[in-house]
Amino acid sequence: MKTTPSPIIEKPFWLRFEYQLRRVGFVFLLAIVVAALVGIFSRGYLSQAHRSNDAGSLTLDYERFNRLTSSADLKINSIPTPGKPNRIILGGDFMEAFRIDNLQPQPANMYSQNGKVIIEYNALAGREKQTLWLSLTPMKIGVMKSTVALDNGAEIPFQQLVYP
Repeated sequence: MKTTPSPIIEKPFWLRFEYQLRRVGFVFLLAIVVAALVGIFSRGYLSQAHRSNDAGSLTLDYERFNRLTSSADLKINSIPTPGKPNRIILGGDFMEAFRIDNLQPQPANMYSQNGKVIIEYNALAGREKQTLWLSLTPMKIGVMKSTVALDNGAEIPFQQLVYP
């Protein structure tokens, strides 16, 4: 049996190069898929964050990683002083970096002052927990450093990374 020579000349250097490139590409794609599954690019285990003040009267649940012009949720639980209006103050980069699409329940009053968004609710009878749900749209790319405070109390700082 006679073997015919191959019309393609194979060079070992390029064969090894292709093999190594394929291995690196596979690992890179696998890392992207794993990162997406755990929440690096948006919702997921690593993206969920929880912050609270020392007194426990204000807690914040948010997503560390968001995408530009994609919906992001923010949940604020507060225990206001009885007989006083509940004022939630969002500051830092919040006003410039996010657009509020929806908030539930609707506040009695909402305004901006000195670069901060102030959301006011009527006074509650007892020391009840009140929950505010915000649906936001990120409007800037980068790291957004925002704060949330309850009626001019201590601010809770939080950061969110917004991808393009």
